[in-house]
Amino acid sequence: MTGEDSLASATGSPASNSDEATADPSPAPGAAARSLPARLGRYHVLEQLGEGGMGVVYAAYDPDLDRKVALKLLRAEGHPASPSRLLREAHALARLSHPNVVQIHDTGAIGGRIFIAMELVRGVDLRTWLTQPRTPAEVLRVFLDAGRGLAAAHDAGFVHRDFKPDNVLVGADRRVRVADFGLVRRHDEPAGPSVAEPDRGTLSRSLTLTGALLGTPAYMSPEQHRGSTADARSDQFSFCMALWEALHGQRPFAGDSLPEVVAAMRAGQLRPARGAGVPGELTRILARGLAHDPERRYPNMPALLAALAVDRGRRRRRWLAGLGSAGLLAGLVAALTSGPEPCSGGPEALTGVWNAGRREAVAAALAESDASARVLASLDAYAGAWLAGHRDACLDHRRGEQSSALLDARMHCLDRRRETLAVAVRLLAGEDAAGADAAQLVARMPPISTCAQSAVVLGEARVPEDPALVGDLAAIGAGLIEARVRHDAGDLDGALARADEALRRARLARFEPLLAEALVVQARILFSRNRWDAARPVLVEALTRAVEARRDDVAAEAIARLFYVDGVWGGRPVEALRQAPLVLAMAGRAPEPHVARGLANNNIGVAQMLVRDHDGAAASTQRAVEEFLAAPHADPIELANAMLNAAVTTVAGEARHAGLARANAQLVAHLGPRHPLTLDHRAMAARFEPELHVAAGALAEVCPEYLAVAGGASTSCGLCFQHLAYLQMYRDRPAESLAGAGRVLACPSEGDSGGQEEHLRAEVRAFIAVHTGRPAAALIELERARVWTDKLREATWIAEDVAELELLRGRALLLLDRPAEAVEALERAVSGFVATADGTGLLPSLWLAEAQTLLARALLARTPPDPERATTLQDAAAATWAALEAVAP
Repeated sequence: MTGEDSLASATGSPASNSDEATADPSPAPGAAARSLPARLGRYHVLEQLGEGGMGVVYAAYDPDLDRKVALKLLRAEGHPASPSRLLREAHALARLSHPNVVQIHDTGAIGGRIFIAMELVRGVDLRTWLTQPRTPAEVLRVFLDAGRGLAAAHDAGFVHRDFKPDNVLVGADRRVRVADFGLVRRHDEPAGPSVAEPDRGTLSRSLTLTGALLGTPAYMSPEQHRGSTADARSDQFSFCMALWEALHGQRPFAGDSLPEVVAAMRAGQLRPARGAGVPGELTRILARGLAHDPERRYPNMPALLAALAVDRGRRRRRWLAGLGSAGLLAGLVAALTSGPEPCSGGPEALTGVWNAGRREAVAAALAESDASARVLASLDAYAGAWLAGHRDACLDHRRGEQSSALLDARMHCLDRRRETLAVAVRLLAGEDAAGADAAQLVARMPPISTCAQSAVVLGEARVPEDPALVGDLAAIGAGLIEARVRHDAGDLDGALARADEALRRARLARFEPLLAEALVVQARILFSRNRWDAARPVLVEALTRAVEARRDDVAAEAIARLFYVDGVWGGRPVEALRQAPLVLAMAGRAPEPHVARGLANNNIGVAQMLVRDHDGAAASTQRAVEEFLAAPHADPIELANAMLNAAVTTVAGEARHAGLARANAQLVAHLGPRHPLTLDHRAMAARFEPELHVAAGALAEVCPEYLAVAGGASTSCGLCFQHLAYLQMYRDRPAESLAGAGRVLACPSEGDSGGQEEHLRAEVRAFIAVHTGRPAAALIELERARVWTDKLREATWIAEDVAELELLRGRALLLLDRPAEAVEALERAVSGFVATADGTGLLPSLWLAEAQTLLARALLARTPPDPERATTLQDAAAATWAALEAVAP
């Protein structure tokens, strides 16, 4: 055991014959005399593995995760800089999840002393491994694996700064792991200034004092000796030093003292290569990595590793052939001697959730539904994907391709997906609630594929420091899953009740990551209820909690939805758009950034529409579609919505028509042609048809479907019939127009539309009254309709609704022979339609033409008349009527 407190000694050096944790058979003097603590926090101490200047390392048992760990405990009397160094090591390693890097499981404080719980590796450090005879091929294999670990650290933005054989572990499973990142720093973190070190002793001592050289002198790069900032190329130099030493039996630069070694480095004076069987080309590759000038080394670790591993000719790289044959033979032996198939426990874990009996129950409940076949196929596919994901996670761990921490995180993700499937099956079978929206539920189930994305699952798998909370958090998580599934199934009351309860319990638990998630789930449900005022404070808190908890996925969703509330429903698009760069930046931080950027760009595009930035809106909504399509898995309904917005911001008629058809096809594929959301898209597409008779024909087909579909809401069904009534009126078909308006009142009630439903019904009653010669009744209904718009008068998007009411008011006042008042109302109508017109929608253009026609009549009827302006308005309206082949009602 070396004098420095290396992680290698903590994880076992040299090898033990024990099947349990590896222990150092020669602990530091006096260690045996000390009694072991029975417990450190939740960890049960098993034995002391080693001791050094930084502290002591124990083998311990973690009862929460049922595994043994190496527990590194900082000395209370250690150097003042030790706690920060240890925590830096923990934070750096915890960000890495790579098979060739020792994995950190936990970090914190016990009795005022810093600790790190890390992967317990059975094996030896590389220096010990090299004491046995090794072929160049064996040595190169181990170093290539270690180099991959270094490269992973560099990709994550960290520099090791003290790479040497003592800090590399070779496990009993032959897997190589880079360890002891105690000197790790971010790429952009400067080193402290160099100071003279009294009595350096051996060249192998680690120099880690604050403000001093950082690293082990024998393996340090020239820039480290100078006290300059070290980067990934400094690790490359140390790596090549260690590999040269392993192959040739001595270090590449001669010298009995540090100044002599540094002088040899500066002069580039390499010792003669003397390793038996080491090809000259390999030595030349290492010589480049040992260049004094970092610019002359390989640009990065992957480039060096590629040079070491690529066979440039059989005669010059024969040492690799032995390695390949050994790997092939090992695989053959494993295949011939294998017992029961490994990682085959998935079917048993899933059997109570999805089996023949459960499938029959769902099929029976959906027997009368058009979506039955689609739903059953989707559930079968979901269960199959879960089984494959479960097996892959297990096999990846057995092959040594992922750490224990990543395995735990993937299994946690898969457990959540299995619970999602269980709740979905229960709802679909009608055991908890009837009338579930089966098609939308299965379309929006969280994908299994994300459980293989390390960045996603590691962010979701945070565990509390207090083990007593684990059970409570699991229950809260289950409640959130049920809330989400019920929301997607259309049970908004049940979803909100469960979300409220989960949020209450999350506040009591005071675990920030889960609290942030609970807040976002509640906000989603409030969105679906159009309760924007209630959703806003929830989103503000969700964003704050998520940032504090480093849940970038939750923060990205929270800020994108908050942007929508403020910029669209809150009527402050200009102010909200100032925050657009921040919204996009937060989306880029999400573990799966494509979906986050898709949602952000879509919402930004909607706000740009409201401020009439048509080019910006078109660009943003198109980017939203591209981001969703680039994601490994995107919510198909969110994608369809983005496609719809991209289409309606397209000016060219044919391209807009094609985009609308594409959005509709997306929904039909996942929800079917008669789903309410599919009908919404079809109704929206009809409004943007350029030809009046085509638009009216499309709505004549779509609107009755709402009445045939159970659960059709009046704010969708009603708007469809209202728009159809206007289009038929402009086609000079008053009887069909009034019949369509009357069917608005037959649409089923939504129950909680925030006043929009009452507004729509009052407006339609006013439409019928004014077109049947009852203007006084129309004015009464218009006052009722104003209640909703008055509450939202500050919102930019409400201007068109207000203009519709003023249009009806102006017509009613004309019929009552009150032209002066009619002029005032119609001036407001014209102004509102002009402010919101973008040249793409059919109805806004027709409404504007009608308002201009009526205003011209009112200007001629009032005292004094204004024939000049009336003529101008009549000419503008006549051009619209002619272009759209419509008539003035």
